[in-house]
This record gives sequence, C-alpha cells and structure tokens, in this order.
Amino acid sequence: MMSSTEVEAYRLDLRERVIRLETVLDRIERHLSILNDRTVALEQWRSWMSGGMALLGVLIAIGIGVL
Repeated sequence: MMSSTEVEAYRLDLRERVIRLETVLDRIERHLSILNDRTVALEQWRSWMSGGMALLGVLIAIGIGVL
C-alpha cells in the first residue's frame, strides 16, 4: 500500500502530465485552425480562378465569332 506522500507525489505527477497534454492539444488545435484557414483560402481562390477562366473562354469565343 502506498503512503500518503507517495500518493500525493503520484497525483502531482499525473496533474503535470495532464497539463502538458492539454498544452500540446491546444497547440495542435491552433495549428489545425491555421491550416484549415489556408485550405479554405486556396479553395476560394480555385473557385474564382475557375470562374475567371470560364469567363475568359466565353469572351474569347464571342470575340472570334463562335457564339
């Protein structure tokens, strides 16, 4: 059986480990949020680029008399 000082030391060790894990998880969540924001920005840029290319294609087709 563990003495009260051993139990207290064990509790402190567990508390420190939990705090370190929470810190790491918080950093990971912030990093994932940054990556998600970048992904959203790239997807929006791709949509605008696709629309611009389609519009350019239509304007060229009108310009050469296809449409």
